Amino acid sequence: MGIRINRFAEKIAKFKFRYNDKTAPIRFSDLSGDYKGCLICMPGTMEHARAASEILSELAETFPNRDIRILLTSNIDPQTHEYIKKFAVIRPDAGDLDKFSLPKKEFISRLSRGGLAVAVDMDPNPNFFNAVVSLQSGAPVRTAFDKGEGLPYYNFIMGVPAKDVAPRVSYRAMADILKNFRR
Repeated sequence: MGIRINRFAEKIAKFKFRYNDKTAPIRFSDLSGDYKGCLICMPGTMEHARAASEILSELAETFPNRDIRILLTSNIDPQTHEYIKKFAVIRPDAGDLDKFSLPKKEFISRLSRGGLAVAVDMDPNPNFFNAVVSLQSGAPVRTAFDKGEGLPYYNFIMGVPAKDVAPRVSYRAMADILKNFRR
């Protein structure tokens, strides 16, 4: 089970982020600068996490020479997944969350240490925790499936995964789209 955010806190945070964000267009050619990290927020369900983990090695090839960090918010054991255990896995502890189960500034700074170029939210379902982490991480490119969040949380939205298609197919499409930005 993933992190549950208080609905009242989510409404307040959405209001705050919507009016305090200064999202600007980004050129993908600018990502070759000092940004060294790529944050990948994994889905909360086991079915989607397994399918998403299969494209992690392709994302590492797409963003070479980057420190790939995996954010797990569910109770998935990374050592049981052949693909996930190859990367730096970060899990929020109780001390990393505020009283509304949103990430504290210290947690965000630990995630984004060294700078992030890309934040990829792989959860096909609305996940406000991942959206807030992506926004506050400082990554110039924040991407996810279209799940109704949009700006300011994500500035590169991919299509909605079809309900009748296996999650593996949706993640394969995501990997193929992100490969277009390989340098």
